Amino acid sequence: MPLWNTPGEVKAAFFDADGTLISPSTNHRIPESTQVAISELRKEGVKCFLATGRPPYQCDEIPIDNFEGFILFNGQLVLTRDEILFSECLDPDDVATVVQQVHEGKYHCLFMERGRCYIDSHDGLVRSAEEFAGLTYEEGNIDQALHNDIYQLNVFLGPGETGVLTEATNSFKVTRWSPNFVDVFPRHGGKARAVRRVLELYGISPEDAIAFGDGGNDLEMFGTVGTSIAMGNGNPEVKEQADYVTDDIAQDGIYNACFKLGLIKGA
Repeated sequence: MPLWNTPGEVKAAFFDADGTLISPSTNHRIPESTQVAISELRKEGVKCFLATGRPPYQCDEIPIDNFEGFILFNGQLVLTRDEILFSECLDPDDVATVVQQVHEGKYHCLFMERGRCYIDSHDGLVRSAEEFAGLTYEEGNIDQALHNDIYQLNVFLGPGETGVLTEATNSFKVTRWSPNFVDVFPRHGGKARAVRRVLELYGISPEDAIAFGDGGNDLEMFGTVGTSIAMGNGNPEVKEQADYVTDDIAQDGIYNACFKLGLIKGA
């Protein structure tokens, strides 16, 4: 097993949400040990950031006191406590294509606006995703997406089925962290771009940053920081590409990693 260390002095830490900070195994709450670790990091001068595919209105379960900033919608909205650093919506023409495909019955889709989200209807994939995330998606008239700003889509297609979407659109990037759906955002977007913007804002070099994640939408973020840590419950490809693999979320994974890296002193 490799010795746990970092290439620089850790000054920033980025944390995915689902499967990293919260999961069904933790009753959709951040484990106490994780809260302790993040609090200790902050005391040591490490700036901590939430980096999630969730919108702001789906982050109620996540205490924000120890977070410096927030990367939301997989990087399409970046906030500090005081200001909006970056905001970008999906291409309206491609959103219109998705609306049409949903009307044609090709798949279900959750449309995410900045202040709300809505889905056309429910099936087994949608209900399974709701159960995993501890959320309920409100059904609504998806034609409103034709007139409003959409930051992200959750398209409910299984592995190997996304061609119907990608072949009909021009500007989308598709990533998967769940077998039930894919996250959809602009092709040049994603967590990596947002992390770079945040590091530049605070004058922190990539070598002095770490990131924790578990799913496919975290892989680009891993390539943007000096040290990447996959959760023990993470997807196989994520654990393969991470610098280190820690324990499961419910087995104090984040706390144990921070201790092994020498970032916190431990109990």
